[in-house]
Order: sequence, then C-alpha cells, then structure tokens
Amino acid sequence: MDARRGSALLASMIVVTVLCFAAAGILSYSLNTYENSMRQAILDNAREVADSEMEYLYFGWKNVLISRQVAIDSVAASSQMSQYLSAGATPFDQDMLVTPISMPQWTVTRSIAFNRVGASTGDGSAEGIVNGNLTGKNYYFTAETSASFSSPVLGTVTYHTGRHFAYSSTPLFQYAVFYQGDLELAPGSNMAIEGPVSTNASAYLGSQSGFSLTLTDNVAYFQYYNGATDPMSGETDILEGTSVLTDPVYNPNPADAAPSDQTAQRQIQVTKMTTQASFIGGVDVAADLAVSAYNTPANDSAYEGDPNEIYRAVVAPPPTSDGTPTGTPLPEDSVVAASRMYNTAGLLITINQPASGPATVNVGTAANPSAYDSEPAFSSIVNPGAAGSGAVIQDVRATVVDPREYVNGTSAVNMTTVDVGNLKNALAAAMADNPTLAATTGYNGVVYVYDDTTNTNNTLNAIRVTDGQTTPDYRDANGNPLGFTVVSNNGVYIQGDYNTTEITVPGVATQVTNPTAVMGDAVTVLSSGWSITNNATLQPINNRQATDATAVANGTDTMVVNTAILTGNTPSSVAGDYNSGGAQNLVRMIEDWYNSIQTDGNYLTLELNGSLGQLFTSKYFTSHYRGNAAQAALGNQPIYTQPRTRDFYYDKNFKDRAPAGAPTTTAFTRGDFFFW
Repeated sequence: MDARRGSALLASMIVVTVLCFAAAGILSYSLNTYENSMRQAILDNAREVADSEMEYLYFGWKNVLISRQVAIDSVAASSQMSQYLSAGATPFDQDMLVTPISMPQWTVTRSIAFNRVGASTGDGSAEGIVNGNLTGKNYYFTAETSASFSSPVLGTVTYHTGRHFAYSSTPLFQYAVFYQGDLELAPGSNMAIEGPVSTNASAYLGSQSGFSLTLTDNVAYFQYYNGATDPMSGETDILEGTSVLTDPVYNPNPADAAPSDQTAQRQIQVTKMTTQASFIGGVDVAADLAVSAYNTPANDSAYEGDPNEIYRAVVAPPPTSDGTPTGTPLPEDSVVAASRMYNTAGLLITINQPASGPATVNVGTAANPSAYDSEPAFSSIVNPGAAGSGAVIQDVRATVVDPREYVNGTSAVNMTTVDVGNLKNALAAAMADNPTLAATTGYNGVVYVYDDTTNTNNTLNAIRVTDGQTTPDYRDANGNPLGFTVVSNNGVYIQGDYNTTEITVPGVATQVTNPTAVMGDAVTVLSSGWSITNNATLQPINNRQATDATAVANGTDTMVVNTAILTGNTPSSVAGDYNSGGAQNLVRMIEDWYNSIQTDGNYLTLELNGSLGQLFTSKYFTSHYRGNAAQAALGNQPIYTQPRTRDFYYDKNFKDRAPAGAPTTTAFTRGDFFFW
C-alpha cells in the first residue's frame, strides 16, 4: 500500500472524528441551549400564570373584606375566606387557603394566610396610626402562588412567588366632623373643635362677627378651602350669601394662647386631599350609578342616577323594584349591601300601619324580620304600650307637628317612641333565655328601627328615642364594649339626656362613656319637657319652650347628648336662596331654647359630645334650614330659637372604642414581592 494513501486515510479519519466530536458538541450545546431556552420560556409562562393568580388573590381578598362576606374580626378565628376566593376550596388550618387548579400539563396553586400580629389584639390586628392622626387597625396577610409545568423532557418546572397584603380600617367617628358634601361651619358663638375635620367636597370654616372658631386638629378638604383651591389663600369666603366670616384660629392647644404666626400654623393643620376619602368602605359610586338597584325604583324617579341613593345605603333598607318594602328585592353591589345597617343589625324592629286594622310591630333580623316575635322577653316590643309603660315600643305612629317640616308642607309626623331603658331590660332577659341572641353570637350592638309604612296623606315617619340616660352595654368575647347604635331610615328625635351613664372597660382606670351612635335621615334633639300630647297640633313658639327638669334636679341646667351622630342635611343653594345651617345646625331643633328659663331661673344649655357626620342629603325630612326667622306658615313665628349656650365637644374615646357598626374608611395595600 502506498504510504501516502494510508496517511491520507488516517488524516481523513481524524478529521471525521474531530468533526463528529464537534458535531456532537454542537448538538449537545444546541440541545442544552434549546433545553435552557425552553425551560426559560416555560418559567416566563409560569411567572405570568403565577402573577395572574396573585392578582386574582388580591382582588378576591379585597372584595371579601369590603363586602363583609367574612367579618374582618373573624378572620383570626376561622378560615371562612377560602370559600369566597375559590369555588369548592377547602379551608385549611391557620387561616390558609390552598387551591390547586388543574390544567393540561399545568398545576397552579394559590394561598393566602392571615398573619396574627399578637394575641393581645384579640382580632389579630396591629393597632396604630393609619390615616394622619387617626387610630385604626392594620391586618396583615401573606399571599403565595405557584405554577408548575410537567414536561417529559424537562421534568417539572415550577415558579413560586409571594406578596404581602395589608388591610387598614379606620372608624369614621374618629373625626370630630366629617362631611361627604360641602362642609360649612360658621357658629354664632365661640366654639373650639378639638378633633380632626374632613370633607370630600369644599370646606367653608369661620365664625360670625364678634365670635371665634378655634380648630385644634387637622382639617382635610378636597375642592376649596374658604373659596380657594390653595388652603393658604382662602380665608373669609362662604358658600352662599354675602356675609363675611372671621378667619378660624389655628391652635392645637386651646388652653394656651394661639400661635402668633397663624399663616405657618394654618399650613401645618390644613391640607388638600389628592383623592376623596372613601367614607363608605371602598364603594365605586360612579360605577354603581349604572346598577338598576340605584337607578330605577318606580316611585323614586327624582333620585334616578343619584349618588345620594348610594351614600344613604348606611341608613336605608335594601332597594326593591317599586321602592316599597313589599317590592321585589333588586340585586346590588355587595359592597354597598355590606354598608347597610339594615342588613347587619343585630336587632331589626319594623313598624307598619296596614290600610285597615292596627299597626304591627315585628322584631327579628334582616334575614327574618319576625324571627323573635315569639321571644317572651321581646313581648314589650311586639306589644306596644303608652308612654311611661314598661313597653319598649310606645305611642306607635302618634301624630305630632314638626314646625320645620310643616313650613315645607308636611301636615304631620307619625312618631313612634323607643324606650331605651326598657329595651336594655328586654335585651338582658332575651339573652338569658336564648343563647343565639347573646352578644358573642347574635346581638352586635346595632338596633335598626324602621316605620316602613307608605304614607299617602302628606305625612312623614319618625322614631323618637327616650329614656336613654343608660344605654345597653354588652361586650364581645374579649370583654370590650360593643356600644349601642340606633339606626333608622326615618327621621330620628333624641329626647332628653342621652348616654350619660358611664361604663368601665378593660385596661382603663377611669370610667368612660359607652360608645354609641344615632343614624337617621334627619336627627333632631328635643328637651325632656317636650311631649307628644302638647305637640299633636301646631303650637306657637311660646308653647314650645325647651325645659329639662332632670337638668335642674342635677344642678347642671344642661341637657347632654353623648353620642356620635350620622345623618343627612339640606344643602345650601349656591344661588343664595337658602343655606344648610352649617355643621353647627346639622342636629336640628324645633323648640324655643333661647328663652328656656328653668325653674331655678337659669337658661338651658345644650351639650353635644361625640362626633358629627353627614354622608348624604336628607331624603324625607327635606325642609330647608331657616334659622330664627319668622315664618308666615307659622303665624310669623320662628321654627325655633337657638340656645344661648350650645357646646360641641369631640369624644376622644372614639379613637379607642368605636360605636357598633361604625362606618369606616378603608385602605388596601400590596406590599413587596418575595420568592419561596
């Protein structure tokens, strides 16, 4: 053989071998590259799937809480949230939701765990400053998702991701004054507001000539402050009319002299909000205006598409097809439904006057309005009596004249009385007999009282609250007071001293006021001397003098109302035709308080101690504020005269203990990502 041919063959074999190794290397590299690229592509897909599941968890978690499908204070004790975040999900221990989702070659899981901050908080929350200087609760959750893809070549490829969620809740009654609409405050006497003030519209704050308005805390507004968008510019403008207000005094320590540099102090205390506060728990009002429940009730055409119907949900019963109690219920936003005190009240009392026969009174819950009619202890509710009797419900639909509404053409008000002292006794007896009514299982401190009679004789329905010096005091499982809240879709009248008996609470050395609230279409205060009998017909002003024998007996000459008040107003006309009366007149009066000489020769003082809030425009009690001016319809006499002394104090105890069912501002936060 030719040696050269052998060398060539050997060289060729070497080249082929090298090429084979090179090809194998290239193939291996290509396979590895392909496998890595495929793995990365799968991971990218898995990340997108896991992130989308995280979004699902966030919005599901948020909806569960704001619609109260699971009470936030029950999250620490149960795993109920799981059933709302995924159909067929099985609750796990430690409040953990784990829901595997099967798709071809994919397995997806999502989980959310409630993180108890500490046993001392009772409901597992962290208390602290949530909004400005307001005290609220933070609830922390950990959300985790994963997406796994099974490949015969690559095996199982999994992407894990996690995120921290936080829910913050702040009771509205931590504001001294809060308004959904324009806030006007122009007292005709010296007044100090010792608590935060907020409005979702414009604020017009000042005092009438010769007096002062002192603001000790923060003021938040959304549109204008005393006529200007800049809080440093607006000083004396008012919403309507031509009067000039005296600029407020900004002083965080009213017992001391006000800071001399009022411009600098105003800059500290007054802020313009970039977005409106959610006074009703995250409701999207604009979106809900298209929902039929707030858009088309047959007998409410004047309110069609009116945001007021959504804001009034706090005091109103659920909407029906024709706007009557017997109409077909309409589906509504679950968040709005959750804000209705009607739906969440521990006790529902319904009064109705049929076309023929006596009026009926039922007691129960929203789910069954007559559930407790046969409860022996509640016989004093379903069997009404006369004033002064042992009945809880008294003087059903008694006819009285409210001078303010009379001027507006209302012939009479059908007033039903609730004796709070008798209700307290009935609740105690009922809870002793029926465990389902206990404060830890059924009764939650909210009592909704509602005359649902549809009137055809130009009259209005109202609830009068009497004998309320000592309000029901029941506790949750941790011994904290539930408080006592009375709510009505009707007008509410508070007569005499209210909630003046103090209570003891865990961890507090001194006694405090029971956290209470009154909510209604309109709220009016009556002196203890006012009576149904004397006001069954229209009376001249000198027959409507405010008197309070209890105050005289106590040596105070002061009628005291210790409660948060949430109600509607009659807004000012920007054309200057009439004004709202301002926050100082949000609580209405219909008596002669100025000439209220007591038997000891002193004048009667009215003291309001609590929190004032306006979320809506009054729907039924719509007569405008007319001040002390003489009215032709009343024989050229005034509707009322204001007290010589009218004091308003903010109850700082609301920072620690909110009344039962108190509306809240809410915030939801998505925190940092993490991998697990």
